[in-house]
Amino acid sequence: MNFSIGIRPFNDFWLNCRYNMLFSILSTIDSSYRLAASMNDYGYKVTKEETPTGTKYNKLLIDPMVEFQEKYLYEIASIQQLNFKHDENYVEYLKNLVKNNELVIVGVDLFYWIENSSCWNRHHWEHYSLINGFDDERNVFYVLDENDIGFGEFEIPVDRFITAIQHSPLEPHGYIYKIKKNIKQFNFDIKDVINNANRLKNELSTIKSCSFWQLRDEDFNAGHMCDLSATELFQIVNRQIANQLLFGNIQKEVHNYEIPDTIVKYCNDLKEGWILVKNLLVKAYLLKDRKLSLKEIDKSCKDLLNKEYEMWKIFLSSLEPKYI
Repeated sequence: MNFSIGIRPFNDFWLNCRYNMLFSILSTIDSSYRLAASMNDYGYKVTKEETPTGTKYNKLLIDPMVEFQEKYLYEIASIQQLNFKHDENYVEYLKNLVKNNELVIVGVDLFYWIENSSCWNRHHWEHYSLINGFDDERNVFYVLDENDIGFGEFEIPVDRFITAIQHSPLEPHGYIYKIKKNIKQFNFDIKDVINNANRLKNELSTIKSCSFWQLRDEDFNAGHMCDLSATELFQIVNRQIANQLLFGNIQKEVHNYEIPDTIVKYCNDLKEGWILVKNLLVKAYLLKDRKLSLKEIDKSCKDLLNKEYEMWKIFLSSLEPKYI
């Protein structure tokens, strides 16, 4: 038997597996949620972290959705935890759920999961992945997830599917999303964009003077930190792509509003700037003397955070008083 639930991968941009999985579900149910995906309901935070070698440093993170992630999720589905014993035949149980058009998310160890991904045979990281179907004849599951190319649908052989689940430490082992009827369309409101822009300005003004990448040589000896940091920076790059889409949507949705050329330029500069930071960081792992490179990365981070602060400031000042 070959069965597909038919969730279409959301790949306008990538922020993380959970975000793209959520908007794959939402935009398949109703296309209006493609606009919702671009909304600036994200945030920056700096956390004090420690590398595997004991170096304490400031980690720059982006929170893909500050407010609406849980709201969207619980508006479209009732959610039930899924647990099973690893010695039971949960493969057939999961197939039966999928055949009943239940959305099933399972916890997996990414070391065994998707070929040509940053974790494949390298890192034992874990997350939840959405089952989109299966093929009994070919003995595979279809899942929505990501590799180095992007977010999409992938085939997972059943034996590897079982191995990845068995090695995942996540609890619960999964979730069942029961989709509700009569899902509301997403309605754009410029006031939401304005509120988020003000919040982002405040966050950026707080963190733009922080020092980043204060690492020691021993922190560069293993690939774990490089892969993790490159992934986190790639999220920021993609958020700038989302901002470009957002400003395009604002111009369509807000009557008689023209996006200032400065904002268009800033959006592109921010995207290209964060790509450069990511590439500089990866390059630093190949250098013997990294001090100058790390100083350049730190300065670039500060400059880019300040530029985004200015971008939201310009955006807010470009709106007519009736919108504020």
